[in-house]
Amino acid sequence: RGSILRRWKRNWFVLYLDGSLVYYHDETDTQRDMDGRIHIKYSCRDVRSGRECRDVQPPEGKSRDCLLMVVLRDGSKTTLCAESEDDAVAWKMAVLEAKSTPVRLHPPQQ
Repeated sequence: RGSILRRWKRNWFVLYLDGSLVYYHDETDTQRDMDGRIHIKYSCRDVRSGRECRDVQPPEGKSRDCLLMVVLRDGSKTTLCAESEDDAVAWKMAVLEAKSTPVRLHPPQQ
């Protein structure tokens, strides 16, 4: 959902092992430039879903239970609408896990 125009647009999201939630124009763009990135480990303060997203209207034809909101430390919010309620729950669990799981960097193998 765009923060300026307050309307919904379709994007393709990928949550990487390092905790980056990256979004692209569509699923064929993942090898090219991303549209944006949220560093979940460092930037995310809270993750809300469904009825917790009280101040957001879902897109036409979707239930509020499909909503997922990532609240950032700077006070901004990114709101997503999953394809289904089950997908929204799965995304919430994955984002919360990414937020709490430490990243271990290993030196390159000799």
